[in-house]
Amino acid sequence: QPLRAIAPLGTCVPNLHLPGERPGAVKDQVHIRNAEAAQLARALARESGKTISDVVLDALRQYRGARRKRASRKEVDRWRALLREDRKNGLARPETPVEALYDSATGLPA
Repeated sequence: QPLRAIAPLGTCVPNLHLPGERPGAVKDQVHIRNAEAAQLARALARESGKTISDVVLDALRQYRGARRKRASRKEVDRWRALLREDRKNGLARPETPVEALYDSATGLPA
């Protein structure tokens, strides 16, 4: 049965494998220095029954997948055409300059 240990925050423990991790499978190590991130990773691992490595990997994959793809030139041209059409038909209002939202004398929101 694998050794289970809790290392103090910020401690690097070489050659320690948590349940579900294969000895020798890790070539690179990532050290979590942010206390909140480390605590969240441990809590998620405990709650899900996964290893900390699996929890971090899942989070990174979700983050990577959530990034927006760059719109194609064809899509941008289509959106611009739709906006022009809406403006022509009176459906789109012109942008309000940010300065118009603030009182010029006080600098506070108008």
